[in-house]
Amino acid sequence: MGFKKNRIKLEDIANKLNLSIATVSRALDQNPRVKQSTREKVIQTANDMGYMPNQIAKSLSSGKTNIIGVIIPRYDEPFFIEVCRGIDHYVSTHNYKILISSSRNSFDSEVENLASFERGLVDGIILSPTHETKTFSHIKNVINAGIPVVLFDNIIEEMHGADHVLIDDKKAAFSAVEFFIKKGKKQIAFIGGAKEKKVFKDRFEGYKEALNTYNIPMNQNLILHCNSLDRKSDNIEINSFFNSPQIKPDAVFTCTDNYGLLTMKTLLKLGYKIPEDISVIGFGDLGLADVFVPSLTCVAQPSFEMGQKVAELLINQLSEPENINHQKKVITLDTKIILRESTP
Repeated sequence: MGFKKNRIKLEDIANKLNLSIATVSRALDQNPRVKQSTREKVIQTANDMGYMPNQIAKSLSSGKTNIIGVIIPRYDEPFFIEVCRGIDHYVSTHNYKILISSSRNSFDSEVENLASFERGLVDGIILSPTHETKTFSHIKNVINAGIPVVLFDNIIEEMHGADHVLIDDKKAAFSAVEFFIKKGKKQIAFIGGAKEKKVFKDRFEGYKEALNTYNIPMNQNLILHCNSLDRKSDNIEINSFFNSPQIKPDAVFTCTDNYGLLTMKTLLKLGYKIPEDISVIGFGDLGLADVFVPSLTCVAQPSFEMGQKVAELLINQLSEPENINHQKKVITLDTKIILRESTP
């Protein structure tokens, strides 16, 4: 029968070496006030006994956790996975770790996650607001409490004291639809996410502006705003959309890679040839686009770079704790179209 091993404490090391707890603590912190020989003996004994420092206790004494809190709307979206990779890559070179929490596309969960991080779990916070987020007092309270905050992606309202990193979603969508139009496409379908989410709203505005600029009437039957919050439900909505007899596009602009891949999967099952019958453009370029057959043309969103940039801005804030008048920085990253087999 197994038994639980008690955690080794500073007191255990002190008793073994007949030293005070304070001396052991200073020795483990490499304090020069403790003789070199004593420091070496304490460290060796701690290793032999399997001592692991209590990070929470160290944080209480130092006021630092060296942990960055990251709040994203969902785990199953490749965009957020790639941004988190970029964050982790950057902060790891500055002796920080990341703690990721999902708001599950819920404003209430976003508020709860932010409150948990504010209680001292993290040194700073990186946040992508949900599509339900319409008020921002919970974020402003964290900023006013002196905790550095950087926002990315779905930023509805600019906030003093919080840096922002984003792309020009409207411009990126316009360029994709314009590409179709210059290829002679006129029945261009739009597939986006929840209309309440700013990035999807901006991409829809770009879609409409491109049609209007080239005097192409907008067909409401060719527009789908997915209301689901997971990939399985997205698939059901997109499949139902293209199975309607009213839907006869010659091109489809989709607001994510997921939507683009699910669109091609559905169209191929229905017997369409891509791109001969219908062309498709996705949004993101997040790894799977060039694996699918045919490969997916995408608006390439610099997601990994976005993660690195939000991390850099946060680390810069953390390196200036005395700066109470932080000047907000807004960084807009460029996008480009990556041509593949789903377009002519």
